[in-house]
Amino acid sequence: MSDVRRCTVCGRPLRDPASRARGTGPVCARKLRKMSRRARRQLLPVDDVPTGPYL
Repeated sequence: MSDVRRCTVCGRPLRDPASRARGTGPVCARKLRKMSRRARRQLLPVDDVPTGPYL
C-alpha cells in the first residue's frame, strides 16, 4: 500500500489515511470519478462502430 503525502492530481497535502492510500484528495477523487463516468457514456457500443471501405 502506497502512503502518498500529496495529491497526485493537484499537489495539495493529504491528511486523511484513506486519501493517502488512494493518492488523491476527496475533491480530486470526485472529479476523476465524474470524468470517468462521462467518458464511459461517450463510448460507442461495439455493435455501433462504423465499418466501411474508408476505415
